[in-house]
Amino acid sequence: MRRYLVPAVAVALVAGLIAYEALSSGNGNTGQPAPPLPPAVLQPPKETLASLRGKPALVNFWASWCEPCHEEAPQLTKLQGTLGDSGTLVGVDYTDKQSGARDFIKKYGYTFPILEDPDGVYGARFHFSALPTTVVLDARGRIVETLRGPQTAAELRRALKEAARE
Repeated sequence: MRRYLVPAVAVALVAGLIAYEALSSGNGNTGQPAPPLPPAVLQPPKETLASLRGKPALVNFWASWCEPCHEEAPQLTKLQGTLGDSGTLVGVDYTDKQSGARDFIKKYGYTFPILEDPDGVYGARFHFSALPTTVVLDARGRIVETLRGPQTAAELRRALKEAARE
């Protein structure tokens, strides 16, 4: 009986942490103006909150060491070619080494702007706890939704469409 107690406690602890994350990871910043984006550019053009205003935007935080980010990457590649005027996609390489990030960008064929946040200073202002995280902004630069975990191109298009209604 005791030999099952430790694994059972460990499983319960992990399940509790997952439940806490799911319940506490709501859109606490919803309706708030987005914090500044990192000024360092990994792949041009440079984007700022001011340059994003006028249409909805997706700010996707990722890292080359993040396995779920690799899962999501083909969806972002698919999305980037179909956005047109419906919105803007900006990537933020978060707490990563530049060499790994450049390899990731090349591997997945990213052509959208990528900013760099090697120390996590700018990402921390968005109050997320896991990667990938996509912050959805309305045309005025306000946070309307925070999407946690890998998203599909369809889910991201839906978020942009909803943000356009704000």
